[in-house]
Amino acid sequence: MRRSRLTFLLAALILPAGVWAQAAPPAPRPRPAQLAADSLELARKFTTWLYTSQADSIAAYMDSASKADPHTPRMVEQWVAQLAMSAGSEQQLIEERWVTRNGLRQYWRKAKFSNLDEPFLVRWVIVAPRTIGGLGLGLASQAPPVDP
Repeated sequence: MRRSRLTFLLAALILPAGVWAQAAPPAPRPRPAQLAADSLELARKFTTWLYTSQADSIAAYMDSASKADPHTPRMVEQWVAQLAMSAGSEQQLIEERWVTRNGLRQYWRKAKFSNLDEPFLVRWVIVAPRTIGGLGLGLASQAPPVDP
């Protein structure tokens, strides 16, 4: 009787460890859809519109939730003001590339700006072909991590 009780206790202790060891790791994020052929050209156009304060043009390419928000053009104008006040104007393009972050495609444009000693990064989040999901502005040295 004592032996069966000991066997039962050992099985109770071992079983959960075995179950945990079999737990599957989190599923990797699916790869984003292939970018449209004109994506780089369009991302550059978004950036030109940002630099020249064409808020209505940018708002026309925003996702449906942003388009429905009447404050979106004003938000874009604030992005422009923030960029002009903190960084100044773009002086020299250093690098442009596509990255995946949080499962979404982003166009990253690193450039030298007139008011800064270090490169500045403009990040457009593309949530669907030809659709802007957001914008990130900041020093290139403080860029967020990208997906592996």
